[in-house]
Amino acid sequence: MKLKKTAMYLGVVTLVVSLAAGCSTTEEKAANATSASVEKTIADAKAALTEAEKGGYAWRDTGKFIKQAEEAAAAGDLEKASKLSHKALEQSELAKKQKIEQDLAVKERFK
Repeated sequence: MKLKKTAMYLGVVTLVVSLAAGCSTTEEKAANATSASVEKTIADAKAALTEAEKGGYAWRDTGKFIKQAEEAAAAGDLEKASKLSHKALEQSELAKKQKIEQDLAVKERFK
């Protein structure tokens, strides 16, 4: 029982650390944004969100960030569009990791 709780807390800590590390990376990438890189990141974020939705583990606000990124890119604010699209992409990746960890936790619980 202690091992299961430890594994659960370790998963949560890993998720939080990944999110914190991802946020600093997002800001660095946004500073060097070009129109082509923003469009590619938005496309990647859409693909990752579609995959997350198929698996049933998409996060609530990810689609909103993609829409806001598209609007910012259309308005010419590439830095804002880059930040939002990277945030959406990272959320989809973190959602995927969360699903994997939750599946493992459920398997361990019901062995």
